[in-house]
Amino acid sequence: MNLLHKLKQFISRVKGYQLDWLKSYYKMVGGDRIQEYDLVFVLYDTTRGWILEAICKEIAAYFPGKYCYHYSTSKLPRSRAYFFSHYGLFPPSLQQNPFLRDAKSIIWYTHPKDIGISNQELISVLNQATKVVCTCSEFVHLLQSQGLSSHKTTFVLGGADAEIFQPHQRAQGAIGFCTAYYPRKSPEKILSIIKMMPHRKFILLGRNWREYENFVDLVSLPNISYIEVPYTDYPKYYAQMDVFVSVAKLEGGPIPLIEAMMCNVFPVASKTGFAPDIITHGNNGFLFEIDSPVEEICDLIEKAFQIETDVRATVENLTWRNFSLEIQKLI
Repeated sequence: MNLLHKLKQFISRVKGYQLDWLKSYYKMVGGDRIQEYDLVFVLYDTTRGWILEAICKEIAAYFPGKYCYHYSTSKLPRSRAYFFSHYGLFPPSLQQNPFLRDAKSIIWYTHPKDIGISNQELISVLNQATKVVCTCSEFVHLLQSQGLSSHKTTFVLGGADAEIFQPHQRAQGAIGFCTAYYPRKSPEKILSIIKMMPHRKFILLGRNWREYENFVDLVSLPNISYIEVPYTDYPKYYAQMDVFVSVAKLEGGPIPLIEAMMCNVFPVASKTGFAPDIITHGNNGFLFEIDSPVEEICDLIEKAFQIETDVRATVENLTWRNFSLEIQKLI
């Protein structure tokens, strides 16, 4: 029990003129800095309604304490612990809120990205956090190689809602992609795969693909359906897939990989993000190198239709509840 807590208890027992004096002293030594929350989620305002906010809400759904969401790096409310939904939030937050050096700070590391400071500066700041939680083992090794303390790093795999993403029997269904449009998602490879497999039906589930320069060429292909729907409708499209494909050059997840596997869709994925952490090649999925030729990927997709593995059984532990509990162990 620290001095401030003892003072607070003593103040509650005294009466009269002594009370005002003790309250003044309590405030003078820092007792007014009472923790308002058990956990504060720090987010970018631009992430409202998107995956980083969704991850915070999944953690909060199973968190027993008092929490809040703070969409700024300034004027952070007092809390026992902080969860920074992106590592880019931590350097300015630490600069603007010096008291963070004495609080528990959990940093969510998605994937490498230029955030306007050097790697050396970033690692120096991250070494001041309580724990840096990576999305996959790949980035734990990367950060440690750059100088982040091994005691500061770990990884926790994402999850999916097992009640929402229900399994189905595979029976010559479609080949699915689930991703928003970004250059790092290898859109040209997606287009080439669809062109090279005219005998197969494809579903492209995601948003912002109209920004792709070859969007008209893509959606004019007769064997693809481009679907842009609310996230709540995603399960019914996973139910139409037999094979899920991820060809990204760089990933933290992807979360749709787990969602598809929960639905018993067989994955064919590039070796990035947590794909190598959850896929055993030839058993519950196929893995390929990021620079693999399209012909090799198409061959794996065809082979995937022959595999009868119960894919869902291999990822049933990857629920958001378990994810939240793993994060809570660090707080």
